[in-house]
Amino acid sequence: MRFLVDASNCPVKAEIYRLAGRYGVPVVLVSQSDIGAPFEPWLTKVVTGAQPVGETIANEAGSADIVVTDDDGLAASLRSRQVAAFTTRGQRWTEDGPKPALPASSRSHGKARFEAVVEDELRARLRSR
Repeated sequence: MRFLVDASNCPVKAEIYRLAGRYGVPVVLVSQSDIGAPFEPWLTKVVTGAQPVGETIANEAGSADIVVTDDDGLAASLRSRQVAAFTTRGQRWTEDGPKPALPASSRSHGKARFEAVVEDELRARLRSR
């Protein structure tokens, strides 16, 4: 299990790092250009250059992984392969888009919501091992 993150415009990287450290889950940041990130043994950066980030993540993701993306096309590709994907607001991508629907006024609480929802997912996966 690992986090695969569409990292170029991801506002919840700090929350992902906290969860990774807390649960010992590796993180792979994928972006088209180099981005700043802490030097940690559990963190890998992948720079795709001209190749689309979504294509790289789609090719790498497996059913045990958790993908963080706001790209609906990537999420649809992952869903067909049973890969869990979450928005940066903590919504799970479903056939009908990100669920649950959140009011626009909840945007300011998105980071806390994201961390809580993804932590619940991690706990459930670790319990089932």
